[in-house]
Amino acid sequence: SNMWAWAEGDDNVAFPQTPWALDLSMKDFPYPRDHHGQWFWESGFDKDALGDAEAIRDWNLRAVYGAFNAMKNRDGADKHQTAFLTWIAYIGGPRESRRLMGDVILTEEDIIAKKDFPDGCVPSTWSIDLHYPKEEFAEKFPDNPFISYAKHGTGVDRSYGYPVPYRCFYSRNVENLFMAGRCISVTHEALGTTRVMKTCGMMGEVVGKAASVCVKHECLPRDVYERYWPEMDELLKLPGKAYRADVNSQFTIPADALPEAGPNGAPTGLDPKQLPGLVLDDRDAKKSPGWTEGTGLKGYIGFGYLYAGQASNATCTWELKVPKSGKYDVRIAYQPHENRGTKVKVTTKVTSVSNTVEVNMQ
Repeated sequence: SNMWAWAEGDDNVAFPQTPWALDLSMKDFPYPRDHHGQWFWESGFDKDALGDAEAIRDWNLRAVYGAFNAMKNRDGADKHQTAFLTWIAYIGGPRESRRLMGDVILTEEDIIAKKDFPDGCVPSTWSIDLHYPKEEFAEKFPDNPFISYAKHGTGVDRSYGYPVPYRCFYSRNVENLFMAGRCISVTHEALGTTRVMKTCGMMGEVVGKAASVCVKHECLPRDVYERYWPEMDELLKLPGKAYRADVNSQFTIPADALPEAGPNGAPTGLDPKQLPGLVLDDRDAKKSPGWTEGTGLKGYIGFGYLYAGQASNATCTWELKVPKSGKYDVRIAYQPHENRGTKVKVTTKVTSVSNTVEVNMQ
């Protein structure tokens, strides 16, 4: 891809004719809203990403200049008299080229199944996001379209995610080569989800810590997994602000470092640990089909709340073992809203004795 940007001034600005650019009119490309030609200005879908890299970049630039020529000198001229280009990415941004192979090659099937790896260390929740030519703008240049669309697969559990194993971060045949970011051991489909920036940033942190283990023990990247994984696991559990002078020094953990968040990360709502008493959250319940998780109504506890349609007959069941015999108050937390039920049945059961009440949640 080659993104680009433009702006509008106070005075008319001329733009030269571009006979070498793609022959485009305004209907041949998506209008660059917000003065920005975005990520979908990309081509080379069936080309050689290595051998044809320069030609792909040049084609993208011809598309950009052809589009701006249409805006300035053709059927868009009346509305763009003061428009001018401000920036064009002259280096092409390829998604992938050579296949790098580690001891694990992460696949689409691994991701959808949430396969549990003993060295899973980078969590992600991004969908399997693959780009294809957008037919609406492919008619004029069907052999080399320059506008794409993203097809998001539905297989990734966006609330749970999946782990990327450490063994994707070193080469199986170049013994001292670490890998991170887009350049890791995954299939084409898996790269559609692992490639996003914050996920890649976590990979860099993992590889950095693994490199420190290699320096300390004078070992190779594979040895970190095969011989020193317990030590690496402890490094991964350290707070983000932990630091040390060198690989043989003790860690310093600043007083304002965040505590370990747990497998689901930090709660996005009120932390259940801050509440008194015994707390059971939605995630502790046995749920029938029909529930939907939401976060739009603020004030919830934990990571969200559940809601279900009136005709769904959906149920949630919590089981609680109290630490000692005695009298306990049972309380439920919910957010009042106009579309909530007015006669929601809540049943408590102790041994064989049960009691049902109706709660107005509006």
